[in-house]
Amino acid sequence: MGGSAAQAASIPGLFATGVDSLGASLSDGASDPHYSIVSPSGAGIVINQANIPSSYVANTSTSRWIWQQADGQPANVTRTFRTTFDLTGLNPSTASIVGTWAADNFLDQILINGVSIGTIPNNLGGWNFTSFKGFNVNSGFQAGINTLDFVVRDMGAIAGFRIGEISGTAQPISLSQSVPEPSTILGLGLLGFGAFFNRQLSQGKKSKQED
Repeated sequence: MGGSAAQAASIPGLFATGVDSLGASLSDGASDPHYSIVSPSGAGIVINQANIPSSYVANTSTSRWIWQQADGQPANVTRTFRTTFDLTGLNPSTASIVGTWAADNFLDQILINGVSIGTIPNNLGGWNFTSFKGFNVNSGFQAGINTLDFVVRDMGAIAGFRIGEISGTAQPISLSQSVPEPSTILGLGLLGFGAFFNRQLSQGKKSKQED
């Protein structure tokens, strides 16, 4: 990521699962406004607290488990959850996103604008619902609307997906545009002075020839 942290701006539209537009916890069975299921299409649904196994990392006021249905069904399926965000006014080449995830059972892929970011760290053993694991996305961004997909594969009697935290930064376009280095500016100044001196010298010689 280019530029300094002081210049970076927060990427808008990034939310944990199971919260509203203000980041407050949604109720059981509510539709998540920020995470949709790609196929079959539909909203992610907040799982009922009564249906969440005790082995799952506990819900909080800032993040809840979601799935296709409020009872954590259907199980033994793979579902892709999608969130979108807008980089209008930000330089996509400087964007970066970090966050935490949990899944019952596996997070097979994370895709930015349809392209996989590669191997998901710590995605082993099938016990990915007991604690959060980190992820980061550092490339593959584009101007305007972007999609971030999480491919979750279940292998049990109940399923669930969770983003505990997510945030991102990018430089505003006005700050990330190329600015000449001081040495470059000095060099351009010296070149300009040299051209001016040569022009004056040439004009002096011409005047002497005319005399």
